[in-house]
Amino acid sequence: MYKLVVLYGILITFICFTATSNASILTVYTDETLWKNALCGNFMTEDFADSQLNSGVSFVSSESGHINPAGEYYQDVLMSGSQNEPMTTWFFDPQIKAFGGYWTLGGPGGSGNSLLVYLADSSLYVGSISNSYGGEFWGFISDTRLTSIKLIGGNGDNQQNYQLDNMVYSQIPEPAIISLLAIAGLVKIRCRCN
Repeated sequence: MYKLVVLYGILITFICFTATSNASILTVYTDETLWKNALCGNFMTEDFADSQLNSGVSFVSSESGHINPAGEYYQDVLMSGSQNEPMTTWFFDPQIKAFGGYWTLGGPGGSGNSLLVYLADSSLYVGSISNSYGGEFWGFISDTRLTSIKLIGGNGDNQQNYQLDNMVYSQIPEPAIISLLAIAGLVKIRCRCN
């Protein structure tokens, strides 16, 4: 019994430690099914059907970003050659480990340059969403917790109009919840032995 409790305690400690590690391995997906399968189906969707975002999700746009409930998408215009580095930053509470959506880049005047995606927490570059995207999926999974994603217009002189539809993200349970589950497991083991 004692060995089982110790083993269970070591396992929970390992899980909590790895959940808070600072590794930066990112995997980019252009296929939503593969993205979902990698998460084992554990994700949430913001469909932008109204102006109210899912609980714990917010954004700040330095330009004209807003939710378009009539079209059921988020839209923004990011200038590429501006001094103030126009950007959209998405915030998540609780933290997430995955982010994605269906992207359409284009608008008046052509398709612009591209969107550059960063982990805003660390300024780590994730990847680029091509200006040829017309409703395709682009997303990523990280092995580290993150609270915000930053989108910047790609290099060039053109502004980047874009729409984000069906934004998907995967939340990470809080460490306190993991600890409570560990305690509940220990109590259950103890009860079985008595």
